[in-house]
Amino acid sequence: MAFLVPVPLFAIARDPRDRPSIAGFWCAVGSAPCWLWLHWWVKDVSTLGLIPLVIVLSLWTMVFVWLAARVIERFGREILLLPLVWVGVEFFRGSVFATGYPWYLLSHPIIESPASVLAMPASIAGVYFVSFLTATYAFLLVLALRDRNHQRRRRAGFAAAGLFAAWVLMGLLLIPPKDLSTPRFRFATIQPNVPQDNRVDWTVRQRYRDWLTLRELTIAAYRDETNPLPLDAIIWPEGFVPGWTLDPVSLETERRENLAWNMTPRDQNDVPGLEVPTRIRATDIVDQVLVLQETIAVPLIVGSVAYDNLRIVDEGEGIEYKRDAMYNSAFVIKDGRVADQWYDKLHLTPFGEVMPLISRFQAIEQALLSLGAQGMEFALDPGLAPRNLSVPMHDVNGETVSIATPICFEATVSSVCRSLVARGRERHAGVMINITNDGWFGSSQGGREAHLQNARWRCIELATPMIRSANTGISAVIDHRGQVVEQAVKPIGVDSKEGYIIGQVDLGTGLTPFAYIGDLFGWICLLASVAWGACAIFGSGQSVQPMSNSDH
Repeated sequence: MAFLVPVPLFAIARDPRDRPSIAGFWCAVGSAPCWLWLHWWVKDVSTLGLIPLVIVLSLWTMVFVWLAARVIERFGREILLLPLVWVGVEFFRGSVFATGYPWYLLSHPIIESPASVLAMPASIAGVYFVSFLTATYAFLLVLALRDRNHQRRRRAGFAAAGLFAAWVLMGLLLIPPKDLSTPRFRFATIQPNVPQDNRVDWTVRQRYRDWLTLRELTIAAYRDETNPLPLDAIIWPEGFVPGWTLDPVSLETERRENLAWNMTPRDQNDVPGLEVPTRIRATDIVDQVLVLQETIAVPLIVGSVAYDNLRIVDEGEGIEYKRDAMYNSAFVIKDGRVADQWYDKLHLTPFGEVMPLISRFQAIEQALLSLGAQGMEFALDPGLAPRNLSVPMHDVNGETVSIATPICFEATVSSVCRSLVARGRERHAGVMINITNDGWFGSSQGGREAHLQNARWRCIELATPMIRSANTGISAVIDHRGQVVEQAVKPIGVDSKEGYIIGQVDLGTGLTPFAYIGDLFGWICLLASVAWGACAIFGSGQSVQPMSNSDH
């Protein structure tokens, strides 16, 4: 399907039959229903935000057709320039504009090819390089099917066959070999399946109930009789420690202030039947988590909030947590305490955790949130530097393994995962653990599958396995070849989506070419598109007409 998507756009860009801007506009109109269908789940998060999102994404179709038509008209060389402009526009949309939205790239479905063989070139130059190969093959199909010159149609068909054969051969050669001597990381990943409406306004009673669910699932995974091997870690989803913070300094601040939670139900629907004291200490659940971890003696990798310089202030009408910064973070709990080093999310989700540019103006941001996403608050700050977590491994006699923990949307961002796994031309992590809360997708299974599919590309780019712990699914185990090894949770009750996965992965070793050069190919395509576009629009010279329009 990926080979067919750009075919009509390429055909129109070669022969727009109208001004390129008009042709591009109608292409944008035609693509809008597709973008609307793919993002229909957004209506449950921000009804008013859905239409602007669809408009912006559709406009990229217009930009491509307009720019490609102008460049081809000026320079010809369409077999090179059309795929290059496609990737240039796609890279700008996915990695540059408004901090990037790298979803639904042309190459993404290619990972579903047998053994992901057609996706393997991503280990050389990333996912955008595979988009370039896909676009080139699609354009050769356009020539083979639509060129008016029989001889050129024939040559294009042979070229398409040759490219595909070379592509398959390259992919086969790039499949990483399996090394039986590689240490294995053993784990359990927890999927509590808490509805997203509970997480937007998470009452203290809901927090307590969800802690009981997490405890039950964690103990069940630890005691699973079908797993004879000791676990190196148990993983919880993003932000699921039911307290206000987990960083050690802020926890001590909470304890020093001797805060308590009022467990009286907010209304009749606030977890009726929950047996709990009317007041508990604010750190009571966190303290129980620490005791649980010390009891089972398996490190927990969990998500929570970290603060810089937390101050708890009594404002008269209530307690307020004042701080210099607040982060969405991943922690390790071992030996009954929170480890001193944790990871703060580097790349905040655009329009989910931050409004690019707009967030600098708090009044405007709050007005937009009140208008389009009531109940949401964008209070997080981006992390300052990539950090790795570590836990001891049984397979190497207790030596530690370094772990990259991209949080939620970060698993779709190549540059973030590369900085966590292979910064400074050295490998810093043997496994990626993606803790995420995909409850935002509501009933949209397609959104969850797209997130999983997108994350698999990071495994190929960096030859590193990934373990996903997703609140409402899809939790999964992905090997260093981008193959999903396991994604079915083992339920412990009537809810088939509430359960856990126990598995093991071979640690990643060595560095891929992509680990060295990153998104260099995408930047080259973007800069070349800008340069050729500027020359085509502002330069002077004789235009070159596509040969297929004049030769018969």
